[in-house]
Amino acid sequence: MAQEWYFAFEGTSKGPIDQDEFEDLIANGTIRSDTLVWQEGMEDWIPLAQARSVSRTPPQPPRRPVSDMQDPAREDANSFMGALKDGFARYVDFRTRSTRSQFWWWMVWMILLGGLTGGLDAALGFYDVGPINGLFSLATLLPSIAVAIRRLHDIGRTGWWVLLYFIPILGWIVLIIFYCQRSQDHANQWGNEPAH
Repeated sequence: MAQEWYFAFEGTSKGPIDQDEFEDLIANGTIRSDTLVWQEGMEDWIPLAQARSVSRTPPQPPRRPVSDMQDPAREDANSFMGALKDGFARYVDFRTRSTRSQFWWWMVWMILLGGLTGGLDAALGFYDVGPINGLFSLATLLPSIAVAIRRLHDIGRTGWWVLLYFIPILGWIVLIIFYCQRSQDHANQWGNEPAH
């Protein structure tokens, strides 16, 4: 009898499912190569790509160090320019992780570009929210939410904590504390440890 599979999806464990259902979920893209999977006999959750490369003969696959695992983020994502590129490359990625530097460099970019677009609007005679700053804010809304959620995932918290933003002052303080915390140094349900 084939063993049943479990997989991580949007921060929760799903399963058990049989091999046929598992293959169907891979085929329709629900389970991707970076999705964490587990079945009886495995020591820990591992990405699907790694699980596929492990022979089914031994009961426990060898564990690779977390630092050797593939990261869905860009290699240069922890740099000033790389964080901007990564933020737009993963425009609506609410499932994986982002490091502290990826988050804070993204925020620096948003402040700088927001000030620049606001300045251009002021030069054109718009003193509230002008068209340039409005379009910039609209274009960066989703990636800003996505990077904030990925940062929460990186410290092992669900992305729903981002709703603290709607609690003035106290919620903002809690979120800033969360965003300043160190990355978890191991894979969690949202993926592998991002490269530092």
